[in-house]
Amino acid sequence: MPEKTLHQLIDQLRDEIKQLPAADHSARDRLNTLVANLETRLEASGEENHDTLVNNVQESIRQLEVEHPRTTGVLNHIMMALSNMGI
Repeated sequence: MPEKTLHQLIDQLRDEIKQLPAADHSARDRLNTLVANLETRLEASGEENHDTLVNNVQESIRQLEVEHPRTTGVLNHIMMALSNMGI
């Protein structure tokens, strides 16, 4: 169940990325990389170094919270889903 929720949140994050201003290349690149990392985590069956993934989500939240509050909200939900998965 938590993985299904994470998939849904990743899709929601993709929608938020599409709504970011085209000129905001830095945020788009960071979030697209984050989406790729999250998808890699979902496909991996073994335990990996999850600290990096969690740190990347947290850093994205810090960088985006002022200018992109909706995107930050989705990222916060992703953090909760990762936590529920034991990551």
